[in-house]
Amino acid sequence: MFAFASACVMEDQTNSPDNRSKSPSRPAEAFTLVELLVVIAIIAILAGLLLPALNGAKARAQTVQCLNNLRQLQVAWYLYADDHDDRIPPNYAGELAGKYRDTASWVSGWLTYETFPFDAPRFSESTNLGLLVPGGFGSVGAYTKSPAIYKCPADKSWIQIAGQRHSRVRSVAVNDSMNSSVNGDEGSWHVFRKTSAIVSPGPSQAFVFVDEHEDSIGDGCFAVDPQTVWPDMWWAELPTSRHRGAGTFSFADGHTESRKWVDSRTLVPVRRVKGGYDNYSPQNKDVLWVQERATSKKQP
Repeated sequence: MFAFASACVMEDQTNSPDNRSKSPSRPAEAFTLVELLVVIAIIAILAGLLLPALNGAKARAQTVQCLNNLRQLQVAWYLYADDHDDRIPPNYAGELAGKYRDTASWVSGWLTYETFPFDAPRFSESTNLGLLVPGGFGSVGAYTKSPAIYKCPADKSWIQIAGQRHSRVRSVAVNDSMNSSVNGDEGSWHVFRKTSAIVSPGPSQAFVFVDEHEDSIGDGCFAVDPQTVWPDMWWAELPTSRHRGAGTFSFADGHTESRKWVDSRTLVPVRRVKGGYDNYSPQNKDVLWVQERATSKKQP
């Protein structure tokens, strides 16, 4: 009897919660230094693989947005023509664009850098949204509504005014064969004044808006010299290459294109210097591509 009771007491003490809680536990394991370094290395490798893909996706998204901006501007360009007896928006070349009735233009504002002191009286125009919407005389601003569509999202150009950096507000211009003030009707090359006159090249081949290089853009008129003869090619003004080596254009039929440049000389880095690129570019097929889509020679 005594032995049975003792056994019961011993069993009860063994299974009691107090005794179970006092049983020895396994110490928590921690990362060793080597394991931690391995984890960091793996994360770095994954990041190195992922970042280029993310950057590529961002660049593609910016190109799509830029093309969409050009498409909206192209619609506004046509709406203006619809309201003006088919006459396309004026395209004045120079600092006075849109400021007077005689200098009417689809857009106003002279873009520059503080690195070019000669333009000091016009520094503020690089940041003035009011020159886009509603704009000045001849402006398409009434049809665009949003000033954001005048600038490519990949354009990071800026101007320093009074010691502070300010983003510039426009990166697009219009083909100077589209109702420009510098090309007269008496010349040997077509200057289009109405949409119905755009036949050579046709609407699907004649570009209207172009995303222009940061160091080239000034007014809203993009100059193309149609008299340049192969192989002595040269840029009157330079299109952008910020879309991973490509430029963007809208055409008179309403479609937009991204053009991958084939000549490395077209891929000019931004130097924040007005005209900071070589105009002369012999045997450059990119110049020829733009030239062929700007205008054509009149038939005798």
